[in-house]
Amino acid sequence: MSDNTWLMPTGRSVHWQSRVVGELIVMREQILRQFFEGKTSAVELARDVSGSTRQSTPTVSITSVEDMGEDFQVTTDMGVRLCDAVLAGDLPAESLRTIGFALEASDRFHWDGDEDEVLACVIADWSCPEINYTLTLENVARFRAWLMRIEPYPSKGSPPNTRRGERTISVHEKKVIRKTF
Repeated sequence: MSDNTWLMPTGRSVHWQSRVVGELIVMREQILRQFFEGKTSAVELARDVSGSTRQSTPTVSITSVEDMGEDFQVTTDMGVRLCDAVLAGDLPAESLRTIGFALEASDRFHWDGDEDEVLACVIADWSCPEINYTLTLENVARFRAWLMRIEPYPSKGSPPNTRRGERTISVHEKKVIRKTF
């Protein structure tokens, strides 16, 4: 397999061509929005997200994101759609880390955390799996159940991925790429 081919959980290999700016591979907010709107596939979203986050040190990762030009309201159904894409094998579970971070760091994606606290918590869980819930198929099924209100979202004491008295340090930075016309 070449560097720009990766194996999906279903065993199918996918050739991707991400947006490259200089030496950076960039995730585009517009592609995520189009996925939410049903205008692009989960496989296309996976291609766009792939490679946009790089580890610069053991505790620091940087995600390169091209901001979109207009605001967009994220709903619980859209979170469920992401979970369904992962569970179907069309989107790697690891992509939820980049997507969750991109949503949280965005000036354009919005959701009402007071109105839908579960959605806000699940997006936060995705963005930092090293502290919250690891991005496994089992946990993605849990995220889906929480978002659909099939199971109650658990109250959190200590983060699930840390041992008592242990500190986890994780820094995730956004590198903004301006869209050029």
